[in-house]
Amino acid sequence: MTLWNNLLGNLAVVAIATCLLTFGNPWFSRLHPRVSPIALGVIMACGTVCVMMLPFQFLTGIYLDLRYTFIGISAFFGGPLALVLPLVSALALRISLGGTGVVTGVTHILLTAVSGLVLWRITRSKPVTPGRLAALAGAVAASGTVGFVFTVAIDRWSVVFPSVVAPFASVLFVSTIFSGLAILQERRRVDITNENRIYRAIIEALPDCLNAKDLSGRFIAANPATATLMNAPTVPALLGKSDMDFYPADIAAEFRTIEQSLIAQGKPLMVEQRFTSLDGRDVWLATLKAPILDERGAITGLVTHNREITEQKQTELALATAQTRLADAVSSMADGLAMFDASGKLLFRNEQYLELFPLTADIRDVGTSLKDVLRMAIARGEDQAVPSCPEDTVERTFAAFMTAGTRQFRLADGRWIEARTRHATDGGAMIVFTDVTAAKKAEVDLKVLNSHLAGLATTDALTGLFNRRAFDVALDDMTRKAVEAGQGLGLLLIDVDRFKAFNDTYGHPEGDACLKAIATSLLQASSIHPGAVVARYGGEEIAVILPDVRDGAALEIAEALCAAVRARGIPHAGSEKGIVTVSIGVAQSSLRGAHRKDDLLKEADSGLYSAKALGRDQVQLAQPHPEKRRSRR
Repeated sequence: MTLWNNLLGNLAVVAIATCLLTFGNPWFSRLHPRVSPIALGVIMACGTVCVMMLPFQFLTGIYLDLRYTFIGISAFFGGPLALVLPLVSALALRISLGGTGVVTGVTHILLTAVSGLVLWRITRSKPVTPGRLAALAGAVAASGTVGFVFTVAIDRWSVVFPSVVAPFASVLFVSTIFSGLAILQERRRVDITNENRIYRAIIEALPDCLNAKDLSGRFIAANPATATLMNAPTVPALLGKSDMDFYPADIAAEFRTIEQSLIAQGKPLMVEQRFTSLDGRDVWLATLKAPILDERGAITGLVTHNREITEQKQTELALATAQTRLADAVSSMADGLAMFDASGKLLFRNEQYLELFPLTADIRDVGTSLKDVLRMAIARGEDQAVPSCPEDTVERTFAAFMTAGTRQFRLADGRWIEARTRHATDGGAMIVFTDVTAAKKAEVDLKVLNSHLAGLATTDALTGLFNRRAFDVALDDMTRKAVEAGQGLGLLLIDVDRFKAFNDTYGHPEGDACLKAIATSLLQASSIHPGAVVARYGGEEIAVILPDVRDGAALEIAEALCAAVRARGIPHAGSEKGIVTVSIGVAQSSLRGAHRKDDLLKEADSGLYSAKALGRDQVQLAQPHPEKRRSRR
């Protein structure tokens, strides 16, 4: 008992320091995370100094006290920041006391500090449990007594260890356990208090009504939203009262019936309630009621969560009305409407959709796959699909229908259908089908008419060649392209020899027939050059444009044209040749360097003039324009 009596003062210091720490913990917890461990270290350092001022001298120069408890607690609960002051205080005092046990005491202090830091590091990110606290107490007890193995002589172990070392280790273990449990319990109490404060703040800020009642239906807890719903001035004014104190008897009785049903079943209950509030409004509430159970599982009350859904119900009513109107509008549409999900399954369709596809109307119903509908349309001959590979056609058509955009297709009965696809937010598609047969026919007729009008605008009515207007456009375009591409361009001006005499001799109808025959010959002969343009230039003159022509090629083509007309052998009594012939003037940009339209025309006209002057029925290359000759000289 001597050891216990001598360490009684140490135990009192441990108890006082622990009390100070637990009392100050609510204040410490509000400090900065780095300041709180320092506050723990200050209290533990004070406790360390106090117990070391009340030592028990075990042997000469060897002192026993509970300094290790403070060192271990500060390291385990506060880490390095909390350990610094107790450790420095303990080392300084033990060294100042001196004696034969200085080395052992310093070693015990350091071992205890290291053990506490190791356990702090291990449990740093984990909650402190009684098991981990017991590990700390064991480490403190072992660290504070291990040095006795080397200090006490072996022949005295049997006396010293049972009477001193073991009791001292037990005191260290017990004091560490109790001090740690007190700190742990206080920290848990603070955490629970903070959690309760948070929960209370959440409940009070909750816009929905949340309350608890006892088995008699009296309010035992409520948030401000509940007091507002019940028209109570404050939450305390609501406590202890029931629905009977706020609602008419019939409404309160209905509420009570639901609560009694919950109590009888013992299970949570979800209901929607409609009633007239105290201010005369029609109110809808979505109510969740759940039992409150004690530790034995018996029902002691019930908790109620009310959420007003009046606006939601009004919205649902408005939505139902809008849906009815929309259904009426869809059913009266002139177009077919179908909605598919992302996999192509039909979700909705109107009657007009079925009327557009009479051969497959029986399978175009909600739940049917679009691919199955397409297969059946091919099988029944409704779709103009290629019968040799129907599955490929189904896949391509399905992909086209499910892709946003507009497409037109023709049914086997000749009708044209336009499908306009829009993507839905869920990945599906909404498709509007319109019969555009009449519009398609009008479009085709319009294209034919436009094509005919375009032909009339660019074709010479007599010869069927391009007219002068088309010739001018073509020459402008080909001249520009020749400049851009760096290519040669040839131009032939052709004149029918003695054509006035032909008309005078045979008459204008025969003259027109002669021009047609010549135009045909020139058109056929010039076709050997790709892209050649043959046009009636005016009267009996015909022009030929030769794109991308090389040096000398234009002359060869002109000779072929001249020969082709001669080969016709059309009689011409008014000509010295005896048959109809032509004279041709040739201009070629690659030879003369002329790329301008006017230059080509002037040079081709010059060549034609030379051909006539030299006896007709021949081809002459263009002579440079006089102005150009002067510029070159």
